[in-house]
Amino acid sequence: MAVRKVTRVVVAVMLLLAIGSAAQAAAAPTSTRRVVGLERQLLNAINETRSARGLRPLGVSPGLRAAALGHSRAMLAGGFFAHESPDGLGFPERLKRAYPPKPNGAWTVGENLYASSVEPAAAAAVAAWLASPPHRGILLSRQFEDVGIGVVRAPVAGGDFGNQPAWAITADFGARGRTTAGKRN
Repeated sequence: MAVRKVTRVVVAVMLLLAIGSAAQAAAAPTSTRRVVGLERQLLNAINETRSARGLRPLGVSPGLRAAALGHSRAMLAGGFFAHESPDGLGFPERLKRAYPPKPNGAWTVGENLYASSVEPAAAAAVAAWLASPPHRGILLSRQFEDVGIGVVRAPVAGGDFGNQPAWAITADFGARGRTTAGKRN
């Protein structure tokens, strides 16, 4: 009788360990891959959209690109879709690290996000931003001179992404030497 109880306890412990390991594997951060081709297509689509409306094209800022790429990766790895990180860090503070104001302090930034569970087309992301007044305002703002785009894909992303394949796009816009402001969408 004592052997049966010990066997049951050992089997129960092994089952709990297996369940715990599976749950831990499901919660583990997912691997991500940068999608450079889509980043280039988005830059072209954004600048074509701006040009068609008489606006100057945006130049690529390495700092904004690094911030955008980092945020897209963080969203997929952390399972959130938001301008603010789970630790409460907002996009203006995040962008200030990678794209600091000039010595006179004049600085303005904006951010548009897009996520999809299927591979997005650049035209679809731009069309979605244009259909939303706040996103459209950022995309077509005369204030902005620079942009950084980060596109990241994960085969599976948890949290807000529902353990599905996911693409996260962050487009960070900025200008130095203009009126200070922060816009997000």
